[in-house]
Amino acid sequence: MIAQNQAETALAKLAEQQQSPIQNQPETAGGKPSGNPTSKKERFSYAVGLQIGGDFGNKEIKIDFSQFAEGVKTAYLSKDKLMNEEESKKILDEVWKDYQNREKAKRTAEADIAKKAGIDYLAANGKKPGVKVTASGLQYRVIKAGEGASPTKSDKAEVHYRGWTIDGEEFDSSHSRNKTSTFGVTQVIRGWTEALTMMKPGGKWEIVVPQELAYGPGGKRPKIPPYSALRFEIELISVEQAKPAAKKPVTSNIVRIPSQLELDQGAKPEILTKEQEAELKKKNK
Repeated sequence: MIAQNQAETALAKLAEQQQSPIQNQPETAGGKPSGNPTSKKERFSYAVGLQIGGDFGNKEIKIDFSQFAEGVKTAYLSKDKLMNEEESKKILDEVWKDYQNREKAKRTAEADIAKKAGIDYLAANGKKPGVKVTASGLQYRVIKAGEGASPTKSDKAEVHYRGWTIDGEEFDSSHSRNKTSTFGVTQVIRGWTEALTMMKPGGKWEIVVPQELAYGPGGKRPKIPPYSALRFEIELISVEQAKPAAKKPVTSNIVRIPSQLELDQGAKPEILTKEQEAELKKKNK
């Protein structure tokens, strides 16, 4: 909780390594270290401060350094505490909830900005010459038509591609690897699946994928933030058709047909069990 466990663990390790009590360590006036950390003990202490301070700083949690140092000394030396356990837990929970609320508000604001940016980009792109829009909202422009049969959802597609965020930053490219990529048609984002099943081998398209058909609220960190609309250039090199499912072997069962008398008495045809079949074969030998 707010690096409390980190601090306790680090201080426990420090206590094991030190042979003399903390109050006997040399300090300059004002309690400041005498210089750059040189001994193992000094470097460890400084590293602990960097770790805990970095955690607070990254979370933008403000602290009072003098009270922080006093709290460390109090806990380390088992001195009388100025706050009881309940008071400590209450303030830690309060500050942690404040941090969570700030992060939630920050994510909400970022999501709203990303959604609006995507909507605006799609609106402008949809008006460009040659751009078509499907019922799902996928936008595509045919650069090269290609020919042959389009891949089905059970096929695999060999492609060359590039992907950009809507601000023009390239986040992935098979060209940069000098190697095509092969994907199952349904093993990609939904916008790709829709586009691939309309393309033909040899074709090249530019597509713009709404965030709902891309990575949505999860994004794909670190390069694709949540709710990002994306632009791709896809060249369908070839299609690997799915292998037909192996046919199940045809089996035949022996059916016993009742006599007319048995039928009149309500009997029905029945499939013989393996044991009954074996018995029947014995009788017919």
